[in-house]
This record gives sequence, structure tokens and C-alpha cells, in this order.
Amino acid sequence: MSDARKITRRSVLKSGIVSLGTAAVLPKAHAVQKKPGEVRVLFLMGDIWHNSVRMESHWRKVLGVTGWRLMFAQSSRFVTPEVLADTDLFVFARYAGGDSLGWSPDGIVEERQEGYNFISEEQEKAIWDNVVNRGMGIIPFHCSIWQTDSKKYERLIALKEPLMHGPLMETTFYNLNQEHPITKGVEMYVTIDEIFGAVMMDDVAYTPLMRAVQIHTQPDYLKFDHLAAWAREEGKGRIVMLNCGASHECWWEKSFKEIMWRSAHWAMKKDIPVSGLVDGRFKDRE
Repeated sequence: MSDARKITRRSVLKSGIVSLGTAAVLPKAHAVQKKPGEVRVLFLMGDIWHNSVRMESHWRKVLGVTGWRLMFAQSSRFVTPEVLADTDLFVFARYAGGDSLGWSPDGIVEERQEGYNFISEEQEKAIWDNVVNRGMGIIPFHCSIWQTDSKKYERLIALKEPLMHGPLMETTFYNLNQEHPITKGVEMYVTIDEIFGAVMMDDVAYTPLMRAVQIHTQPDYLKFDHLAAWAREEGKGRIVMLNCGASHECWWEKSFKEIMWRSAHWAMKKDIPVSGLVDGRFKDRE
């Protein structure tokens, strides 16, 4: 039987067995002191329904030239208050519930411990406190809208209620906000995606960034028109909710990558430099 079942957060902290320089694992994240001027971006990518390999690969390609420290959590359990306290931007795509795979330090795994639940009460409080009181930016996207038991988090993203998405299908992203730096000058685009419906809170200010329309012709003609991205500020922090990013195809879209690039800078209150995006690809990054 694997010793993974015996591993606790305390033992991981004590042993320092895995590096967060290549995966967001707790020991090295706090063995290495954050340097002055260093920018740390923490990612929690995907689940059984949403391809974490694709997500990590594309985020690395988009932000890899920034010089920021990009850290990818291999389990929700490593998104701790201590890690978040040193994080400048938290990017995540995870619906409520347990990790699809329980984490193990073993190179070859025969058995796995149960996956850690996200968002826990401790994580929700830490996310709120770091955004509102310290100014950490967050970019939840797609399935991260589905955290119905986390009311403070829902308030952060200005959401009253999420509505389940339909099938993956042709989706037109339009009405891009030409007054906001994330979407100003970005072209509308058509790709394969799925979009959650969003009932927004009445008493929380937010700025729509773009909408998405899908037309279902089978079995009946149905037209769904949803808010596909929005931005807002809460306390000292900034939030960009990207209600998109489910399919393989959408990650190759020039406009979507441009939005990713700009969202990361805007959420951290940084000037937005020219992305270097050429003909749908980032030169020297793909």
C-alpha cells in the first residue's frame, strides 16, 4: 500500500519533498522567500471535465515571457492561506467539490487518497481577505462560476446564481466592451465553447466585458445569449471572471489569448504592454 495515505500537511511542510517552482506544492513555496519586486501567479487548473494539461500549457505560453513566477498547484490542498498570502494573482478553473485525482508524491501511483475539496471555508476566507484587504487579483474562469456553497466568493464575482451550461457548440463572442482596457480593440470571435448562465447580484457593481450567443436548432430553435466575461473591484483587489474556456478550440483564438494577457495585467493593476500576438499566435511562444 502506498505511503501517500499517511501524508499530512504537517509532514509535507516538514519534509519539503516537492517543489512549487514546477508545481504549486507547499514546501518550496515558503522555503524560498519572495524577492522584492517578484510577481507570483498561482494556478489551479481543471478537473475531470476540463483539461488541465491544455489550460496549463496555454497559460504558460501566454504569460511565460513576463518574467513572473508561474506556479501550478497539483492539488487544491496546496492552495493554503500561507501560499495565497504571497500570491499576486490567483487564476483557477475548478467547480465545487473534490479534486478529480487525489495527490501523491509517488512517481508511480497504485492507490490514491481522496481528492481535496475546493473551495473550503479556509480557502474562501483567505481568497476574500487577500483580494479585499491586500489587493491580490483573481481570474476565475469557466467552471469556477459553479461554487454555490461559497457565498463570499460568489459576492467577489458579483454572482447571485449560476445556471448550468448547454452543450459544446459554435459560440459567437460579441459586444466586446470598447471602453475597458481588457477588451478595447479586441475583435469578436466565433469558436466552440459552452457558457454558463449568470444571474448577477443587484447590489454589486461590475463591468460587462463581452457576451456570447449560441443558437440551438435541434430539437427546437433556441437562442441563448449570456454574459461571457466581466470585471470588477472589491476593496483593494480586482476580479476578472472569464465565463468561457471549455473547449480545445477556444484556447487557440487570437482574441481569447489577448483577453488572457490583458486580464492578468489588469487584475494586478499593472500597465498592459503590447502582447506580441501575431496572426493568432504569440511569436516565439508556440
